[in-house]
Amino acid sequence: MSTQVDTQDTTAGGESYVMNKKLGFISMIVSATGMGMVGFFSRGATDGLDPEVSQYLGSFLAMGRMTVGLIGFLIILLVTKRWDAFRRSRLSFAVIAGGVCIGTSLALYITSTLLTSIANAVFLIYTGPLFCTLLARIFRKEKISVPNAIFLILVFIGMLFTINILSFDGGTFHFGLELSASTPDFPQKALGDFVGLLSGVFYGLALFFYGYRQDMDSDVRGTWNFFWAMVATGLITLFMRPQIGELTVTNWTWASGLFVFSGLVALGFLVVAGRNLPAVEMSCLSYWECVVAILFGVLFFREAMTLTAALGGLLIIAGGVGPIVVDLLSKRSKQEQNKG
Repeated sequence: MSTQVDTQDTTAGGESYVMNKKLGFISMIVSATGMGMVGFFSRGATDGLDPEVSQYLGSFLAMGRMTVGLIGFLIILLVTKRWDAFRRSRLSFAVIAGGVCIGTSLALYITSTLLTSIANAVFLIYTGPLFCTLLARIFRKEKISVPNAIFLILVFIGMLFTINILSFDGGTFHFGLELSASTPDFPQKALGDFVGLLSGVFYGLALFFYGYRQDMDSDVRGTWNFFWAMVATGLITLFMRPQIGELTVTNWTWASGLFVFSGLVALGFLVVAGRNLPAVEMSCLSYWECVVAILFGVLFFREAMTLTAALGGLLIIAGGVGPIVVDLLSKRSKQEQNKG
């Protein structure tokens, strides 16, 4: 059964491109899985380091992700003999902005996780998909159906449950987002929360810009994406001046995992997803990252799986898969009508 959308999107080059929603769905799941492993790898990459050193490493770790991603995509272009297609590609603002925004977002996000609680950092960066959906509605006139709106609300609530911002105790719900200026564990918490909010804004902008220039093939777009993301994170790293010499062999090993799985794999497939999914459906699926992060916490860091976290995971899965199921049912209904 075909999983391509029925409507064609006209590209900037005047050509038409038909979204392959099956490919977009798979790509977004792979991307969100790699993104969900950020906390797993970043903990190892900064383990044993002085907090005064580790808090400045976020931009460098982000730059490493982009650099490895760029090298990987350049190798793909050479192996598949696609270098000429890359060389002839036409740059545009959306291509540049997408790379700059995703690089900036991830540099700010890792920095935020070192300055504030993980729950706050995750919540704040995941305001991004909501920004993306709103921008796509305003500027691209993408329609948000009632079912898709419900699915987006479900995954957002599920995210709040998984990171324990919403919890159920004693028969009542509790909202646990702490936005105080500082705590004993996080003396620069206010700064961390602000940086986390900025990471969400830039993440939403990146997802929004990925919806443009569908005429550009994913391998070419991915190469440009990593290049401009590397430029952005490189400039931030120059400003932050992290003490890279403090990293041990073990730290570098964990950082390498971050560069490959949460960089090359996760962000490479994110580009493919952006070409093949409407903004609201990509936003729903992006919250799968929260489920992955919880599973890694339970399996590798012996973190407890609470009832509300499990409920949140189920809501995210239901809300993420929902748009695809609705789309398949709609196609089947149309096919039956055409046969009739």
